[in-house]
Amino acid sequence: RHKGHVWGMYVAPSLRGQGAGEALLVEVIRIARTAPGLRLILLSVSESQTAARSLYVKLGFRSYGVEPGALQVGDRYLDEEFLALPLY
Repeated sequence: RHKGHVWGMYVAPSLRGQGAGEALLVEVIRIARTAPGLRLILLSVSESQTAARSLYVKLGFRSYGVEPGALQVGDRYLDEEFLALPLY
């Protein structure tokens, strides 16, 4: 059974709000759809990343769970939401 790969993406603050993140993710999804045997893209997003979450949902990702208090930022604990995009 294939365990998958972990990849990360980041959009520099100076490019945010200009469509760079959407263009990058659309291309990643396009490439992923051509990969033999790849059936699903999974990702996670913290509750503070509302713009990123909105983009993921816009592109078809659906929530499949939340880990409460998964991430510590200073003295705060943030929930982490998990989303999936089927490629089939």
